[in-house]
Amino acid sequence: MEIKVVGIPSFAGALYSGTEAAPEAMRKAGLIELLKEEGIEVKDLGDIAVPSYMPRHNIAPIRNWPAPRIVWEEICKSSYQWFGKEEFILILGGDCSIVAGTVNALYSLYGDKTHLIAIDGHLDTVKPSVDKSIGAAAMGLWFLTNENMFFNKPSEFHGRNIRVVGHHQEGEVIKDMPLYSLDYIGKKGIKNAAEEILASLPSDAKVIIHLDLDVLYKEELYAVYSPSDKGMKIKELELLLATIISDSRVVGLEVTEFSAIKDLEGNEAYKVTKLLAEALKAKYKFV
Repeated sequence: MEIKVVGIPSFAGALYSGTEAAPEAMRKAGLIELLKEEGIEVKDLGDIAVPSYMPRHNIAPIRNWPAPRIVWEEICKSSYQWFGKEEFILILGGDCSIVAGTVNALYSLYGDKTHLIAIDGHLDTVKPSVDKSIGAAAMGLWFLTNENMFFNKPSEFHGRNIRVVGHHQEGEVIKDMPLYSLDYIGKKGIKNAAEEILASLPSDAKVIIHLDLDVLYKEELYAVYSPSDKGMKIKELELLLATIISDSRVVGLEVTEFSAIKDLEGNEAYKVTKLLAEALKAKYKFV
């Protein structure tokens, strides 16, 4: 099995910068070399072409709009070379709003077989409001499940196509969207919860994992966009990822919300690369 790696150097959906430097930071921390050391064949596709100038503003209802949509459209345009039967795509974000683009890209190939497992400390289901400017990073799941005037959602993609895992902050619940909170997976046990999630998916599903690193406790990883006083430990997340990723229906993993500007020595980026290499070993050995 070949793993393709692509970067999405963007903070279009965020208030402040940092996540756009994450792909470079993870490569610099030795991600490609670590994967190859595990005997995994790796093809680095580089970064998608994000325009040098992007709108930045704090005007309701969506901060920086249409910058997030520009990124999503570029993802869709570039994705023709990402997904394949004998390949796995590792996407290095970027802020977490990129999920709208990556799911759209996968949906263009597989239609309603497309499913998303969102491992995230938050429910990114905020609805745009004329009363407040909010970043698209808080709206990714809303864009994917609601008809709207901003971006065409996948027509037959609904709440039942999503599993949210590890959240510890409440938000607007999308109809038919299964939730597996941090407390739930703690009580159930990580491996048992992961197997329950996989069992709930159709046999012919094509699954992409969206990993927002703020699912981790800040003492484990502080270089994230929104550090949290509550969350998973790295070893717990590694087990969760490895269990899910070993399933043959999982075709890709995107990693978001790593804030490289908070990681002056590169130690935090190295933690992430080690986490990814350990989890992806399970995928490689399964195949």
